[in-house]
Amino acid sequence: MDLAAQIENWANEALQGETEYFVVEILRSKTGKQITVILDGDQGIPIQKCGEVSRFISRKVDEEVPDEVGAFTVEVSSPGVDRPLKMIRQFAKHLGRSLRFMDEEGKEQEGVFKALDGETLNLEMTIKEKGKKKQVVERTYNLSSITDPKVVVSFKR
Repeated sequence: MDLAAQIENWANEALQGETEYFVVEILRSKTGKQITVILDGDQGIPIQKCGEVSRFISRKVDEEVPDEVGAFTVEVSSPGVDRPLKMIRQFAKHLGRSLRFMDEEGKEQEGVFKALDGETLNLEMTIKEKGKKKQVVERTYNLSSITDPKVVVSFKR
């Protein structure tokens, strides 16, 4: 088993019994010297939980990874606002917020997230066609047909 997969297993082990938290992805730098564990939760993930998982993985690395593997670092983090949503579980906490993504034609789309039915994303979108007034429409997208879905950060009050 490669190191990134082993670290993912340890992250899952550290979260065992805490079903509200989950591993989103494991990223490895081009040099292979840094492995980043991205964690999330159904209601977000506190920094303290990331720290606990990081310490658990560090202990496992010290105990089980041979010195021949060489030096590397492991970083444990929440996704952050700039990261796309990767898992269905990540969508629920963003109900009512604006999402931006690329559709299957490569066009950028944005709308207010209203519901997720299985793998179908329901959005309320404001459309302006040439020569017509803006209108609000409901649109659905299959999650498999969109790429790079991100929550739009708004500082409006």
